[in-house]
Amino acid sequence: MSAALLRRGLELLAASEAPRDPPGQAKPRGAPVKRPRKTKAIQAQKLRNSAKGKVPKSALDEYRKRECRDHLRVNLKFLTRTRSTVAESVSQQILRQNRGRKACDRPVAKTKKKKAEGTVFTEEDFQKFQQEYFGS
Repeated sequence: MSAALLRRGLELLAASEAPRDPPGQAKPRGAPVKRPRKTKAIQAQKLRNSAKGKVPKSALDEYRKRECRDHLRVNLKFLTRTRSTVAESVSQQILRQNRGRKACDRPVAKTKKKKAEGTVFTEEDFQKFQQEYFGS
């Protein structure tokens, strides 16, 4: 709640809890009754503390003040002037760091194909072994 609403609620609460005279007793007529007076200074202070006293600002002025400027042309000029190449390893590292951590975000690792293992023996060696071992 705002401070003005709290103050107003407290004033109303204080007025309802003020000590009241029982209806059977009469007030003495000779004594002057003091009434709380609201002077202009008190009213001005209340207006200053609440939103009522504030001058409304123009919505267009506020918008223009906070309006985002378009920096596209300036940024494009800057980017076209500075042409620097970055090493491939650095760019790959940046891309790797910005990639997500989930499995679906990871690229599939390429598996290296195994080369067919060749033999050290030639066909002639096999035939020679066959003749020596089997004797045919």
